[in-house]
Amino acid sequence: MTKTKPAISAIVPVFNEEKTVAKVVKTLASSSLIGEVICINDGSKDKSLSALKKFGDRILLLDYKRNMGKGHALAEGIKRAGGEIVVFVDADLVNLSEGHLKTLLDPVLTGRARAVLGYCPQVKYLPSLWSELTGERVYYKKDLTPHLRKISKSRFGVEVYLNNLFKAKKVKTIPLRGLRGLLKHQKHGYKTAVYEYLNEGVEIALEIGKREMLTPEDKRIIKNLKKVTNLDELKKMIAKLYNKSIKRYLVRYVLRYLREIYSNRL
Repeated sequence: MTKTKPAISAIVPVFNEEKTVAKVVKTLASSSLIGEVICINDGSKDKSLSALKKFGDRILLLDYKRNMGKGHALAEGIKRAGGEIVVFVDADLVNLSEGHLKTLLDPVLTGRARAVLGYCPQVKYLPSLWSELTGERVYYKKDLTPHLRKISKSRFGVEVYLNNLFKAKKVKTIPLRGLRGLLKHQKHGYKTAVYEYLNEGVEIALEIGKREMLTPEDKRIIKNLKKVTNLDELKKMIAKLYNKSIKRYLVRYVLRYLREIYSNRL
């Protein structure tokens, strides 16, 4: 890295990603663009921690015994980052390359954007909304440090929270051509995938709701979505919501995905 370029810190939150995390971290640690790699093991129960420990001092490893949520993991990474620029990278990517990193970082490095969201352009099961919830992001550290407390508490709603920090004209959303990541049912099986996806969907809906003036009844319905036992029940509960934007999100992003994985399972 030349002296004219700002230092870049890559931050990787990790929760049960033993299938892919080593390859992601190897790409980052070998990149000429990245100055340091910070990995946060967020209470993984699989072999993710063992995979991370093999990198030794090539990475900064933060290990939490209990799962604290993605927002907390990112906040801790930001605190430790020595770079002027931080790039968030999900640990479930299967083919991250130097080219993807260059595409992701270029708009900030060239001054064309204050922040960047990079997304997989063709993700089966998921609508275009996925580009707004992507985990591949670039920010200036100083833009995030005033918000660390709220980022830490946002759990899986962290992407929604981050989206609301910047005016649209300062953010560039770009496709990362060919990039692929594992979906939850590909990583953990269908039963665990349904549980995790529904829980994350609820957290994201509640984060959206913080800016939507939710009624107490809507908030109650959203929280109770975690307790549903079948798709018909989920559909009926979503239909009862008054807030149209959250209802639309839950139908397009959560219900659609769960329908697809149940269908494919059958």
